[in-house]
Amino acid sequence: MTGNQTPNSIGLNTPARRIAIFSDIHGNYHALDAVLKAIDDEKVDMIVCCGDVVGYGARPNECVNAIRDRKIPVIAGNHDHACLLLTDISNFNEIAKAAVIWTKDVLSEENVAFLRQMPLTIRDTANDVFFVHASPKDPGEWNYILTMGEARTNFNYFNERICFIGHSHQPFIIENENGNLMCPSRPEIDLKDNRRYLVNVGSVGQPRDHNPDACFVILDLEKQKLEIKRLKYNLAGAQQAIIDAGLPRELAERLAHGV
Repeated sequence: MTGNQTPNSIGLNTPARRIAIFSDIHGNYHALDAVLKAIDDEKVDMIVCCGDVVGYGARPNECVNAIRDRKIPVIAGNHDHACLLLTDISNFNEIAKAAVIWTKDVLSEENVAFLRQMPLTIRDTANDVFFVHASPKDPGEWNYILTMGEARTNFNYFNERICFIGHSHQPFIIENENGNLMCPSRPEIDLKDNRRYLVNVGSVGQPRDHNPDACFVILDLEKQKLEIKRLKYNLAGAQQAIIDAGLPRELAERLAHGV
């Protein structure tokens, strides 16, 4: 698995009014570029990425470069580790394996070094927020949170008011009021003082909730609001880049369907 080659956690301690959070770029630079431009319009104080910068898409170096250039705090995802051979890919399907092997071969040395130093979690003490790719309970095991029971268990593994995750590519908000869990269907909520939150920020580069639009989240701590946002991007360009790179065509086709 990760051994001693990846730091377990880093800390942030800068108060912010507005924070943008996204995850699961997966080498889709067309989507990432559109999301970053949209985030610039949001006038945020901080941006955080919940991992899986690479894997699947055809522009992994461009995606890592964008994160590096903006000095965006970012945590490791399972595909980031897979492309570094830090995690076992025997349970990946053949298409995912092909993408991992291709990505490993095209990543620059500088970007390999950057991916290798990404932590498994970020604790933001100033804003009372925790960030992890898959689950607070076992950050390096890459377990999914797909049910309310799994969510209930994972609330016990972070102390912060809000935990942001990715991994499943399916956005959701779960509210915890003294052990009672609720899952609002609307994309924007008002944060309540007596509640804690587990938020999946969806995927920038490969949504899997049957909506092909890129996904990210804006946390407004000044107004005490949280919103899941969707954004159209040059999807055809991302598809053509995958085909031109010789990656499996299925990776291009699925982008149009959000699966």
